[in-house]
Amino acid sequence: MRLLTCQHGSAARVIIFSCLYLLAHLQLLVQIADADITLHQDHNHHRLLNLLDQSDAHQALELNRRNYEPHFAGLDRGIIGRAPQDANTLANNAPRPTDIDQDDIQFWTFPQSISQGPFGQPFEPPLPLNLSATTPTCLEKDLISLAQNQTRNQTDTADSRSIYLTLSTCDQPVLTAAGQTNGPPQLEVYISRTTSNQKPDKGRSDEVLEMYEGYGSLILRGVTGDIWIGVRAPTASGFDGGYNYELAISVDAPYATYFEGDKTKANISDTQITSLDTDMNSSILGTGDITSDVSNFDTWTRMQPPPFNVYVNNHADSTLHGLTRSICGLRNHAQVNESEKSMVRIGGQPSQHFYVGNLTQNTTYNATLTLEHPSGASTIGGGGSIWPATQFTTKADNNCKIIYDLPFCTDVAYAVPSNPNSTANMTYLKLTYDEHVHEDYQNFNKSLQQIPCDTTPSAQYSLARNCSDCANAYKAWLCAVSIPRCADNSSPQEKNYLVPRNDATSRNHQIVVGKINPGPYKEMLPCKELCYHLMQNCPAALGFACPLEGRGLDDSYGHFNKNDSEWHCNWPGGPKLWNGAGPRVVGWGMMALVLAAAVYIS
Repeated sequence: MRLLTCQHGSAARVIIFSCLYLLAHLQLLVQIADADITLHQDHNHHRLLNLLDQSDAHQALELNRRNYEPHFAGLDRGIIGRAPQDANTLANNAPRPTDIDQDDIQFWTFPQSISQGPFGQPFEPPLPLNLSATTPTCLEKDLISLAQNQTRNQTDTADSRSIYLTLSTCDQPVLTAAGQTNGPPQLEVYISRTTSNQKPDKGRSDEVLEMYEGYGSLILRGVTGDIWIGVRAPTASGFDGGYNYELAISVDAPYATYFEGDKTKANISDTQITSLDTDMNSSILGTGDITSDVSNFDTWTRMQPPPFNVYVNNHADSTLHGLTRSICGLRNHAQVNESEKSMVRIGGQPSQHFYVGNLTQNTTYNATLTLEHPSGASTIGGGGSIWPATQFTTKADNNCKIIYDLPFCTDVAYAVPSNPNSTANMTYLKLTYDEHVHEDYQNFNKSLQQIPCDTTPSAQYSLARNCSDCANAYKAWLCAVSIPRCADNSSPQEKNYLVPRNDATSRNHQIVVGKINPGPYKEMLPCKELCYHLMQNCPAALGFACPLEGRGLDDSYGHFNKNDSEWHCNWPGGPKLWNGAGPRVVGWGMMALVLAAAVYIS
């Protein structure tokens, strides 16, 4: 047998030789490639070996794994991954309380599957409101808007919805630098609707949620896909520690609400709470009229527990600077978050009172009204509502004491002359005043019974008023003139509507001097409108008459002005300054005729 030779098969020899050469070359390439892959995979191999000898090796590797983001030229980020591995998922109406350090950022996502999912559950039980009220009170308007939020968004189509994002700061860095008066910088919130930007941050976001005083709210309209959120905590120079916040998102309505009010009006109606009066160590606060719907008066008055809360903080304390619009911030840091709460009928309409004690004399405080529904988390609006704060200052002297919740004079809720040495007990003090007034009222009631109240309308003393109107007007007037409203004896002279009182000049001498015996004080006189109101509502046969202007009126009564920022006269249960309402009195021309007739009859 012959061997194959080049002479007889040159083409075949070339092919065989080429194949052998390529085979050997490919084997070499595989070895080189293996070595190269190892080098690329383990170019930090010597460093990792050193790390493995350290106790935190596992944590370092895990951190690298979490921060790894694949990037391939020409490919959209959305193709290679859905959400960042360190993004937390938000659910509908489910807040996520979270800590964050200064100079850090955290990421959140609200997936399309949830944003296009079912609506939330309204809170139970609902507030007793007439949603179609034609003349709602200021507070009632806000409550109606909250109730309408419970179902407002449920008409949106499933593929395009409005999404409500809110963030409340619950804790913030603590002041360490001397001389600093402002709070730390606010948290920053960035939003992206773009798949290619799942980590929105400063300078790269579609929208920004503006934070102010610990609260921010934003409506994202026409949402059709996933939403990504970045929450950044800035560096807070002069402050120590981090932040804590509650981030909530909803397809129904804002989870938490701050009622900013109408800033074009120069009044205090936006607060919805006012200090009715103070003494040296306490304050009595009250909401505006809750409803104008007569059919719901009793329902509100009987509501237990009362629905509203109040938080009180020393105005000079910087702890809450930067958190005044956050319910969780107030809950965590307000100096006073407990009070004696009661539902009352002031001037006939439902209101809620708060008695706040353990305060410091001659100190200015901020009081903030909130509505925190017991349903809480996972319900529409479960984060609660908050209104702008109001300010009050406690008294400097100790001769005035707040009384409220009187059995007969139910509208009285203010400071009265008191003796700190003998009448410190509030129960004794209020019953001493109240029982005396009630006895005087019985004498009037006997006189009123002589008036034909149950006769035909044409035979009654007035076609516009009846005996019930007269009885109510007399009670309001009698309580105001018999229970003096007390102010500091050290009140500045420019408050000329306050009258100095002593043993010889005190109103209701029999009680104030005979049983109470207070130290020096000043009195805020009853409003003259109370006297006019009495004459307007009662029959002339009873002989009521008011002093005339310049002839004794100013010595006995003060003047109500609805444009004043504070009371200049005492009108228990009268018009609420924060509702912008004036007294219901007849015109001055008609009033002159009434006065003339009354003086003539008397």
